[in-house]
Amino acid sequence: MKVTPLLFRAAVTLFLFWNSPAQAAPIRAAYSAISGAMAPLWTTQEGGYFRREGLDVELPYIGGGTLLIQAVLGGDVQFAYGPSVPVVNSALRGSDLVFIANTGDTLIFSVMTKPEIREPGDLKAKKIGVTRLGGSADLSLEYALKRWGLQRGRDVAVLQTGGLPESLAALRAGVIDGAVLSPPNNLLAKKAGLRELVDIGQLGIIFPNTALSTTRSYLKSNREVVIRILRALSEGQHRLRTDKEFSMKVLSKYTKTTDPEVLAELYQIYGVRYAGQPIPYVRLEGVDEVLKGIDSKDARQSKPSDFVDNSPLKELEQAGLLRKLTAK
Repeated sequence: MKVTPLLFRAAVTLFLFWNSPAQAAPIRAAYSAISGAMAPLWTTQEGGYFRREGLDVELPYIGGGTLLIQAVLGGDVQFAYGPSVPVVNSALRGSDLVFIANTGDTLIFSVMTKPEIREPGDLKAKKIGVTRLGGSADLSLEYALKRWGLQRGRDVAVLQTGGLPESLAALRAGVIDGAVLSPPNNLLAKKAGLRELVDIGQLGIIFPNTALSTTRSYLKSNREVVIRILRALSEGQHRLRTDKEFSMKVLSKYTKTTDPEVLAELYQIYGVRYAGQPIPYVRLEGVDEVLKGIDSKDARQSKPSDFVDNSPLKELEQAGLLRKLTAK
């Protein structure tokens, strides 16, 4: 049979297809909120630190921690960034989810309300929005309600909105009377004339506000990938602290905020005031705080260390690979 140029090219194409190594699928590290709390992950991506580690990483947004955890357990996402309460709840039900890092050690939320609500007692018979029931915003509200002597269901109605921008939109539209918001949404609410009833970040609560989680099975079979992810994230968090101009550009891109005043405040909050530890270990006292907020026998009988594996970060630190992050 005569081999024409067209047949020859087709044969070469088939040969290369069947004999080339398969292209690795991108790693997905999804985040759960449009909030400045996600800035360490965003600066890691935009600074090219994942690429430096030889990793192709995508950052999908999946609003609400519960939905994000479902995506991890379903295998669509390898890493969850942000949720902590849903991780512990899922692990208590038998999943193999585990915390491997945390870049924020307190609950950075504000309870924002309509201007006419001047004190906590004014919230009685009112509606307050949170992103997801059982999530960090919901737990933040619970801390505030207990401090004020108010009870959900009896004194206030708590509604699920699906996301922080949705909570802000519902509050501005008057659909709800208050909302639990984190920066930049609480800052935008202030600029719109809404009232900050309490800054929960100032209550001194130790809490894994922006934890990075994966499954124990993924960690076991992809430990080197996990270590490279953590090294990149640590570098990105360091860049957030030390490069204000770059970090503000990243915050603007992901939060869709262009107001320089809001961006400057965002940087002050996440790059300075609540910048987290240089090496993002998961603090056991923070996980203990999560367990205290879960009313179940399993939670009461569990130890914080049951939900944490800091060993990849310890390996990086002991090898001296994170030394420069603690030099300043």
